[in-house]
Amino acid sequence: MQAFEIIYSVLGGLGVFFYGMKSMSEALQSVAGDMIKNIINTLTKKRIYAVMVGTFVTMLVQSSSVTTVMVVGFVNAGLMNLTQAIGIIFGANIGTTITGWIISIKIGKYGLLFIGLGIFPMLFGKKNNIRQIGRVLFGVGMIFFGLKIMGGAFKPLRSMPEFLEAISY
Repeated sequence: MQAFEIIYSVLGGLGVFFYGMKSMSEALQSVAGDMIKNIINTLTKKRIYAVMVGTFVTMLVQSSSVTTVMVVGFVNAGLMNLTQAIGIIFGANIGTTITGWIISIKIGKYGLLFIGLGIFPMLFGKKNNIRQIGRVLFGVGMIFFGLKIMGGAFKPLRSMPEFLEAISY
């Protein structure tokens, strides 16, 4: 893989990732009623609960990056405040160390599944809530797929002598 291919794959993956984040955030904001806000507020009311939620979610999705992106989306959508987000992100970092002990699943491979599950309700849903839930699934899928594209783009760097020399320098 040439440098140009790596650059455009990373940029494309980053674009897919950001579009998914924006789409998920907007859909969450649209669909989030008081019930979702109450659930998030209850789960993250105390800092220790927020840390435990972050740890648990990261263990489930096997990626602190995905957890952090989702939390940023929640903060952007107004579903949680910064104090709650910090606890969850701290827990995500703890969860990352725990996931090393668990057999790893590649979360990126589920990106297309979420995109496929989300596109039909998003395009053909009769009610706005159904369309927005589809948009959330679509956005999560785009985030996962963008991470997979970017991860694949960086793989050739591991065996590229020029890159290894630059890093060791």
